[in-house]
Amino acid sequence: SGKHCNWSVGTDTGLNFFAPGKTDASSELYVTALACLAYGLRQYNELVRCTVAHAGNDHRLGAQEAPPAIISLYPGQGFEAHVDSIIAGGPLVGYSSEKKIVNPGTRNTMGVPSGVEDRNRTAPFPHCGNRFEFRAVGSSQGCAMPVAICN
Repeated sequence: SGKHCNWSVGTDTGLNFFAPGKTDASSELYVTALACLAYGLRQYNELVRCTVAHAGNDHRLGAQEAPPAIISLYPGQGFEAHVDSIIAGGPLVGYSSEKKIVNPGTRNTMGVPSGVEDRNRTAPFPHCGNRFEFRAVGSSQGCAMPVAICN
């Protein structure tokens, strides 16, 4: 099995680049930070993948357990729709990551509040509220090298 390595980028004053925030300035920072992360993962995908590559983990990734061996970024469905809007000429700001009520699809259970983060454990690098989880790190492996390369 693997572990989840929580990763984020911030400043010495506590500003978190991966927290969507509620103002236009924080929204713009969030969107820009995600664009930079997506570009970095695209440019250095093989290097990021090499930080978690070893015999036991390569058997796990994409075979017996999730996540897949391909390192991809998953910011959540709501953010993907926002990116589509930007591509179509919409504004950079305006993304909101507020919790929504999830309909369980049955009359016997009421809806429950849910965040926008990925909970199905299949994404190797999903957004989880105010950070990303690098889920491809093996259970017997230290997180220092994967985190250093992400930085």
